[in-house]
Amino acid sequence: MRRRTEPASTTAVARSPHRAPSVLPRRGLRLRPASTLALVACAVALVGTGCGISPDAEPRDLAEDERIIAVAGVPVGADAEGADRIYLVGPGEDGLLRSVPREAVAGLTLMEILLLGPNEAEIETQFSTVIPSGTRLLQPARSRGSFLFLDVSSEISELTGDSLVQALAQVVYTATELDGIEAVQLTVDGESLSWPKANGETTTGALRTYDYPGLVRTAQPDYPGLPSGV
Repeated sequence: MRRRTEPASTTAVARSPHRAPSVLPRRGLRLRPASTLALVACAVALVGTGCGISPDAEPRDLAEDERIIAVAGVPVGADAEGADRIYLVGPGEDGLLRSVPREAVAGLTLMEILLLGPNEAEIETQFSTVIPSGTRLLQPARSRGSFLFLDVSSEISELTGDSLVQALAQVVYTATELDGIEAVQLTVDGESLSWPKANGETTTGALRTYDYPGLVRTAQPDYPGLPSGV
């Protein structure tokens, strides 16, 4: 009398969303149909739990640890890391600008990251920005040759005196960190304004780093003075 084979194991594997690894008996041993079915059932169970996340029967609020996973891909522009650099007002009474690391990713340009200002750690170490909170790009930054064109909201134009000069220096020095950029044409809501330079002159043209000399702290030490009698 021929024994009937159990087709259930084949059906169970076909319905699995993932192909389970085959279980081969050792040579010289024959598995009973019931044992074969048990092994296949275990393999399917392992595949089903391999992802670690089971579907919910209905919508629910995410737990705290699941929320961290859900937003892990969202960039944080103010993190102090990366190969790019922005310029902030450094600690100290001199008010000189200092560069800090940033990384422009996921659609955030370096200029947008500058407008975010210092992060919490930098604020604790007395870094700041003169660019008013709420200042934003009205159009995506675009370049033409060595010029970067920026159209920003009106908050920056409300600054006056040394504060405006410092804010412009932050913009210009950060922009020139971009490859090939040497000058910035800055407009407010599409309108050209007369911007001050560090020497007191004004211009509606492009702004360059040499328009704001002496406003950045460098890592280069001061040259020693010449000995007397030389």
